Amino acid sequence: SHNDDAGVKTQTGQPQVQINYGILDPLDANVTVPYLYVRQTQGSDTTDNNGIGDITLALKWRFFGEKEGLQFAIKPYVTIPTGDEEKGHGYGREAYGIRLISTFDREAWCVNVNLGYLYNEYGLQYNRDAYRPDIWYAGLSGQLRVFEKLWLVGEAAVGRNPDVTSDTPPAYILGGFIYEITKNIDFDVGYKYGLNKPAMDYSISGAITMGF
Repeated sequence: SHNDDAGVKTQTGQPQVQINYGILDPLDANVTVPYLYVRQTQGSDTTDNNGIGDITLALKWRFFGEKEGLQFAIKPYVTIPTGDEEKGHGYGREAYGIRLISTFDREAWCVNVNLGYLYNEYGLQYNRDAYRPDIWYAGLSGQLRVFEKLWLVGEAAVGRNPDVTSDTPPAYILGGFIYEITKNIDFDVGYKYGLNKPAMDYSISGAITMGF
């Protein structure tokens, strides 16, 4: 991603590996392991801070509907402070969140509505002073199969601004694709574009998702 603030240009990337495990038909466990690349440039000075981010553990329970058609699911999750908060790779302590997900699924397309909440007290005092502990967000996304193993994806989302000095919710749109490498392994790439000043200018993300 890319952002300019007070003459400092920040570029970040966050590829991740996600593992999904089906415990029961309506219940899945999920582990997400991100790796962060952070480069800051001010004038002729450039610093790089790379490392693993906070690992997320989640459970997703589909409490209404079948795998095709209208579904509702709830997804509680916790982030484990494995990232270095001094370098900006993590929160510094556990954070807790929950998502409510509504999906209308067909064989060749699907639409999702996401509502979420995150509570995060941060590990460092200056982060607790600078950022709000509770964040809400909402998003609308969709997927469309264009070839046998290739899906196009799109998303629009908005959330509460974590910066205590601003009440403007950051908003963004995202476009990308998912490629099914095998039946249980997907590769996805997305380009996120910020729609207003509080949002990051743009970012490019990638992930490998494995299901069992």
